Amino acid sequence: MFVFEKANHKYRFPIISICLIFLTLCTLFFDSIDSYAFTPKKEFGISLFTSYFFNATFVEWTTNAIYLYMFADNIEDVVGHFNFFFLFLFFGFLTNLTYFVFHMDSIVPVVGTSGVVSGILGMYYVFFPNVKSTMVFEKVTFRDVPIFFSLSIWILVQGYLYIVERHSNVQSTYIGQIVTFLIGMVVAHLLLKQNVLDKLEHNLRLTTFQNKTILCPSCNHPIPAKKYGRFHCNSCHTNFFFDRTGKKFLP
Repeated sequence: MFVFEKANHKYRFPIISICLIFLTLCTLFFDSIDSYAFTPKKEFGISLFTSYFFNATFVEWTTNAIYLYMFADNIEDVVGHFNFFFLFLFFGFLTNLTYFVFHMDSIVPVVGTSGVVSGILGMYYVFFPNVKSTMVFEKVTFRDVPIFFSLSIWILVQGYLYIVERHSNVQSTYIGQIVTFLIGMVVAHLLLKQNVLDKLEHNLRLTTFQNKTILCPSCNHPIPAKKYGRFHCNSCHTNFFFDRTGKKFLP
């Protein structure tokens, strides 16, 4: 299952996200990544902090890079460049720590950025629940699905895969992805108390150089608004009504 973001306007260029995508690409060309992989049964070392900069295959890197490109840029836009880099390290560390707690005796080394991606998706779920998305399964595709619904299905799929592999006595990092997703939601709720979305909304409105603008309730695209009424977003094709009580989605 894949989840694709349709549109979500941003204020800042996601320099950290782009650099991290490029860095994880560069690590694919290392001759050996065994010394950077995290193995629970071994003594804790630098691998606890390096394994999530590596991916086992080009396909795995591509999947994680796509998710980072689509979702990490908006999280970086909300929290700022430095805080985003710290969150990247935190989610990676948390994924490895969770893998250790559930598989203390494992001698299977793990690498991958998927745990970091899960934490970012958890934050995205809280910050931008109304962004439109596309859900792609093996034989069917659903378009214009609110991201809170598509990511709910996504995390349920991760839970199902963990149960299946647990039942088959296969040690995987799915539990780490679930934990980081939930922690990402908690972190996002804590940041909401700091009015981070209000600051982002203010910055997005400034990009239009107009006094009266309204942000699309789905993708945050700024739209000139001289008066209340019905609006259409050309970026994500969302129809909505705006008056003094707020915004309401229209069919």
